[in-house]
Amino acid sequence: MNGLTPHRAIYWPYWWTILKKFFLILALIFIVSCAQTKDFNYGVKQIDKINSKYNTTMETYPKHLKQIESMSNDFKELKKLKLETGQEPFAYVIDYRLVNLEVEKLFILGQKYGDSGFTKNGFGCKSRPLVIESAALRNSSAIKGFQAVELLREFINKYPKEGNSVGLSAKNALFLNATFYQISEDAHGDSNVINYFCPRNESLESYQRQFRKETNLSEDFINNLTYEQAVPIWKNLEEIN
Repeated sequence: MNGLTPHRAIYWPYWWTILKKFFLILALIFIVSCAQTKDFNYGVKQIDKINSKYNTTMETYPKHLKQIESMSNDFKELKKLKLETGQEPFAYVIDYRLVNLEVEKLFILGQKYGDSGFTKNGFGCKSRPLVIESAALRNSSAIKGFQAVELLREFINKYPKEGNSVGLSAKNALFLNATFYQISEDAHGDSNVINYFCPRNESLESYQRQFRKETNLSEDFINNLTYEQAVPIWKNLEEIN
């Protein structure tokens, strides 16, 4: 009996089974105690991972369109995460980030023509379509921004504790509201200035003069151009995308 007495040979398998069950229970208890509860704080940690990936904070955003698009996709995927508790406040934070990413995207697009998209440093009537487009994009950014402010206010009012835990408060909403108001005011100001000093017909005439000098287009063709038809021809001549 391998050195075991008959008595021990009978009872050893029984005690070994008991010990194995005991160690299995201990292992399960350890695993359960180490497992992180999927609550709001867990969700915030996942948000922080995305922010860290793009070197951003809760109030800053990437400065390049490709990164903004990629970050938006990451947040859309994260929104699918199912939490045991805190699902609604978690969704608020994700939606807030997504709306602000769209705000940033529109604002960046509104800067693509540089000073030519603004009137404050001087302008010519040929730049009318650039100012109009830039102003429209910046105004759209502000409108989207006001949506973000309302979302933030609603979140803070319903979940002040969760808002505080991610560093969002009524002060953030006030600051953002003032920022977006100024963006909107500047956009409307540029649009009003260019429309007043450079109506469509004057811009069209400036394009027609340039076409006569720099292209082989026929006089009849040039004379019959509309403003909408002339703008892309002018952009192509100036290599403006």
